[in-house]
Amino acid sequence: MLELASWAPSLAHILQYKIPYACLLLVLPFVISRARNTTGDPYGSFHLSLNELPGENPDAPPKTEWLNMGYWKETDIFPEACLALALKLIGASRCKPASRVLDVGHGSGESLITLLTHPSAPTPSRLTGITSLPSHHARSKERIEALHLSDKTTLYLGDAVYRPGVSNHPLAPQSDVQYDAILALDCAYHFRTRDDFLRQSLAHLAPGGRIALADICIRLPWPSLSLTSRFLLTVLKIMHRQNCVSLEEYEIRMREMGYVDVKTEDVSNEVFPGFLRFLKSRGLGWYLFAKLMEINVPSLRFVIVSGARR
Repeated sequence: MLELASWAPSLAHILQYKIPYACLLLVLPFVISRARNTTGDPYGSFHLSLNELPGENPDAPPKTEWLNMGYWKETDIFPEACLALALKLIGASRCKPASRVLDVGHGSGESLITLLTHPSAPTPSRLTGITSLPSHHARSKERIEALHLSDKTTLYLGDAVYRPGVSNHPLAPQSDVQYDAILALDCAYHFRTRDDFLRQSLAHLAPGGRIALADICIRLPWPSLSLTSRFLLTVLKIMHRQNCVSLEEYEIRMREMGYVDVKTEDVSNEVFPGFLRFLKSRGLGWYLFAKLMEINVPSLRFVIVSGARR
């Protein structure tokens, strides 16, 4: 899910990108709130409130802990939309029962639980997960242990992309573990970089194994985007610059890396409108965040992308 910037734009940036005053008014509350966050955790537990349903006890924790934008084709309920997007991604991975699955950027564990327990998800023989957020890692372990499923899971705390010197990582070159499916649900546009992640994942897919990503790309080549879009994408860290590619370039890069049977599906119309509508119903803060997103959505495509190792 889109993260908020951790620092306020400088005057030089504002002048360089000629940001409209209306845009700045929308951005300001969020950059200030992020600037006050000293934990380094871009998400924390804010998503729990989004999972609350009408009629539920407001003092009780929500029944789900989803953290994605959702697939809103047949629902207007946030947890249902999030589950629908997760199941669509699992379907794109062509995952079979008793597969070895790696779930990258799994939040506080809802996608892990879905893979292990949902009747529409083929139950893996081994499930591995990795998240960079300590709070999400701890919460995921707690939830998996409560379901008595720890014997089928291995959870890592770390960046999605392997860095030299890291000894304990599912995509480490020294690891001989291979996966039948690798999933990245609404997170790869944050990775530094997506290309590095895709290359490392290809090396750890079993022959015939498949990666599937619910991801964001840009509609036009970078030079053709408006100055406002470039500002929001890079200065406010919505996406890392290296990840700002068109869907066509995305597919070309995967093929050049060695992926075969690359498939892409643009689901923007089933994701963005429903998600923004939902956020606007959640109070002033979320309404403003939705208005901020609306400025940039015309420049973005939400896509399901998958590819296999030969």
